[in-house]
Amino acid sequence: MSEVLGGRGRGLVAGLAHAGALDAEAYEKRGRSRRLERGPEGEFSSTAVEAGWAVRAGDLRHSWFASGAGELPLAASWPQPTANPLWLPEPRPPAPWSAPAAFAAPLAGESEARALLDAVTRELARELPGARLGSALFEEGASEWSLVSSRGVAATGAARAATLRLVAERNAHTVTAETWAFEAREMKPLAVARRLVDRLLALEGGARPHGSALLVAAPLAARLVEALSPWLIGREAPARASALAGRGGRLGAPGLRLVDDGALASGLLSSASDGEGIPCRELTLVEDGRFVRPLLAWWEAESPAAASGCVRRASYRDLPRRAATHLYLAGDPRLGVPELVAEAGDGAYLIDAEGTVAVEPASGRFSVAVTGFALESGRAKGGLGRRVLAGTLGGWLGGVRAAARDLTFVAGDGMFGSPTLLVDGLDLGVPGS
Repeated sequence: MSEVLGGRGRGLVAGLAHAGALDAEAYEKRGRSRRLERGPEGEFSSTAVEAGWAVRAGDLRHSWFASGAGELPLAASWPQPTANPLWLPEPRPPAPWSAPAAFAAPLAGESEARALLDAVTRELARELPGARLGSALFEEGASEWSLVSSRGVAATGAARAATLRLVAERNAHTVTAETWAFEAREMKPLAVARRLVDRLLALEGGARPHGSALLVAAPLAARLVEALSPWLIGREAPARASALAGRGGRLGAPGLRLVDDGALASGLLSSASDGEGIPCRELTLVEDGRFVRPLLAWWEAESPAAASGCVRRASYRDLPRRAATHLYLAGDPRLGVPELVAEAGDGAYLIDAEGTVAVEPASGRFSVAVTGFALESGRAKGGLGRRVLAGTLGGWLGGVRAAARDLTFVAGDGMFGSPTLLVDGLDLGVPGS
């Protein structure tokens, strides 16, 4: 793709530059996807092939943006410029990067997608009698893109992902869970079913923990990382992070490390270059609990070397914007989850969020509906029912006593990750209290 479509982009950019545009850029993308949906109204299957393009051109006084479906036109009636300036980056040497092997794998066929849903349905019924799937949505897609500019930027990339969104029900309780992977073949039906079972059993209980220690499972902790992300992005991040910091100016507990890595080999958004052709790389934003740098787009950085490679395009129809790629809290490779469970003693093991994390932008105070299990001497003794976890983002980071090695990512405006955490200083209450 990149050579053929990149050639069209080069021709178009050269023509725009000849016509007087100081800066010009052509972006092309194409992809394919499969979708299988089950619900009360039956089963529906579809496939799609999509191609699209976007063009920007202008100078420091005005510019225009256009996009459309299909093949990039070599000539068109472009829109009238607006007062928005345009300034494109200079090319930079690419960073070492290898596309994950899964990028080349074919998409799952309809029969494979159906077999996956059937297997999860069977495992769910076997693991928890009376539980059933209310609905299921499987999607898998792959895409590739090319970017060229009048500044000499020439970048290509590819991506693929499979998503499984399930709604499970039992005894008037309903849970929704999502699973992500490079391809459908990586999804394990038994593991998917057991996650649903744990959530349902936890909601059905009414146990109360005797201790204050909280074990926050990786998927829930990853949602807290997502909630924290606005405090780490952009020029205003140092001041915002400082407002969250505790004693001694620490944003988090000693040893705590937060990283963003657009080139993460195991990440679903892994790429050699970002949406404007800047090389992606690993950046440590918080080291040993102290804020060390923000995530910056190239146009915010003081020098080209300081650019984070964090500009993303949601689709060919959207302008590029800065965003987290794979933002995660790093764990201890020597520490397993069972060790943290034992250390939690008579506390609570919170396994997942049962809603979005609500955050007050001014104070960083958050709350989120959760569920999990009460612990007794490090063993699960019963579901907690629906609870509310609350505190401040700074208090959460400062209260991390230990982080395991089970790094897990969830999808949002980027991918957000964390291992299971042992945390002090957060409040666990009941809804409405």
